Amino acid sequence: MAETPAPMRFAVLLSGSGRTLENLIRAINDGELDGELVVAVSSRPAVRGLEVAHQSGIPAMLVDRKGFVSDLAFSEAIYEALSPFNPHLILLAGFLRKLDVGSSWDRRILNIHPALLPEMAEAAGRGFYGDRVHAAVLKSGVRRSGATVHVVDNGYDTGSVVLTEEVPVLPTDSVRDLASRVFAAECRLYPKAVSQYVAQNSDWIRTAPGKIVKKVRK
Repeated sequence: MAETPAPMRFAVLLSGSGRTLENLIRAINDGELDGELVVAVSSRPAVRGLEVAHQSGIPAMLVDRKGFVSDLAFSEAIYEALSPFNPHLILLAGFLRKLDVGSSWDRRILNIHPALLPEMAEAAGRGFYGDRVHAAVLKSGVRRSGATVHVVDNGYDTGSVVLTEEVPVLPTDSVRDLASRVFAAECRLYPKAVSQYVAQNSDWIRTAPGKIVKKVRK
């Protein structure tokens, strides 16, 4: 009899309210996403996302970006913090800092962006998150937006697309209106996209990446 595979182990990186983390917790509890959330790390102190993790029994910690002189040093500290939890995938959940993606984590980090990629390039890239994205979409005059789950590479919102979900942009939309509609799409999309990505890459993804051996530079 074949052994049942061990649960997929997810690490979550966040910088704010933890709404996406809450959605991932819900999706796992409801059976939409097969796996377990083994650790949450915030790039900012005293954010609600850390409380969401604590209240759900998920180990949570802070790696404050302000304590590091470069994106590389910060990224190495993040990976070092994750290493004891041996995650298979990192899921970005409102994480607002740049990660340096080394070979150990290549194709093992996913992000969700609140617009359609790559077509809405004017609503993506450095500095585009949250309401800034929706404001750019409305300014462009397009009649559809949505959410995109993509692989994280060393650019800003440039990694290969895993899955998208579209929503309409209505003539009467405010930034808040569009943000609410897109976030509802994100809640449906992220668990589905993660499940699809795992299924399509099952030949290698369950082998956790190697331990980080670089010295962390603050």
